[in-house]
Amino acid sequence: MSTLLATRIAGLLILISTSSFMYADSIIYELLTKPDFLEQAALNRSSLAFAALLEFINCAAVIGMSILIYPTIRQYSERIAIGYVSGRLIEGATLITGAVTLMTLIAMGKQVIENPDVSSEYLYMMGSALKSERWFGFLMGMFSLGLCGFLLNITLYQYRLIPRAISVLGMIGYAVLLLKVAFDYFGLDFSGAWMYIPGGIYELLLPLWMIFKGFDLSAKPKVKQ
Repeated sequence: MSTLLATRIAGLLILISTSSFMYADSIIYELLTKPDFLEQAALNRSSLAFAALLEFINCAAVIGMSILIYPTIRQYSERIAIGYVSGRLIEGATLITGAVTLMTLIAMGKQVIENPDVSSEYLYMMGSALKSERWFGFLMGMFSLGLCGFLLNITLYQYRLIPRAISVLGMIGYAVLLLKVAFDYFGLDFSGAWMYIPGGIYELLLPLWMIFKGFDLSAKPKVKQ
């Protein structure tokens, strides 16, 4: 496979991962933020199962794209190339547990509906704990993404593999993402959804550039790092 083709496929995978994750999140948020979220999970089993499938697609796509660009990035920094693949693998592993959690919540909701005479308080306590586990797993995945993405963009900037304006936006976006993860992890009220905006714009511009232009490989490194 040529470098340009691999880059274009990787760009397409980024678009697939972003769109699948965002659509899955819209389904999940609507259902799991309701007071009767277990019943909603069971009653909307197909929607939630589809959301879990989309999250799996997201995980597979981010890992796949990191593997596709590995040979290119390795020419400039082997440590960054390995670190980026490793970071994406960690991200995928943490997020896939969240998809499994969705299926567990569906099963718990089914128990609540089919056994109305049994107190559902315990199941809701367990369900709330699973939602918290899913949330903290998401934060760990975003931490891994923010760290490896920031380091990747340093290399992209240094060797002008993409326009420097895009790589600077990437560094800003991932730095802000790391701050949001820290704020959310420690329960600080300084963050908001706006902190996803720089990274979101970057993850739209980067894949489009990769698909239509590819990486500029004219600047070869003097020494592999």
